[in-house]
Amino acid sequence: MAISSISELMKKIRPQLSKRKCYFALLQESRLMEAAALMGSIVCMHREKEGVSVVFYEDAKESFCALSSREMHGPFALITLAVDSDLLAVGFLAKITAALAKEKISANAISAYCHDYLLVPYGRKNDALSALRRLSKE
Repeated sequence: MAISSISELMKKIRPQLSKRKCYFALLQESRLMEAAALMGSIVCMHREKEGVSVVFYEDAKESFCALSSREMHGPFALITLAVDSDLLAVGFLAKITAALAKEKISANAISAYCHDYLLVPYGRKNDALSALRRLSKE
């Protein structure tokens, strides 16, 4: 059952680091059928007025480089905030990103149905995990 209490969420959060590097690319909608062949490497997609933002794993980097309409960004580490957070929980990501900001770690958050995810600079992944683990012990 999804948790909405911030104090409960913070106690139960278990950050999990993906072993794979992630990148961002921007595709024009006309390239989506080509990107469909890479679905196994796609973490998420989001339509924006400028195009479709795609977060993907490193194994598809060369393919997305050819498809992307802008410069790709990365690498990033993907951290799953392994707690069943309620989609209406107020302040959860604010508390998480504030803890990372205190350590001068940028974070791009993705919220999905069951979990929230963070993309942090790959070189700071261990610092981010440490900050999140400290936060869960407060």
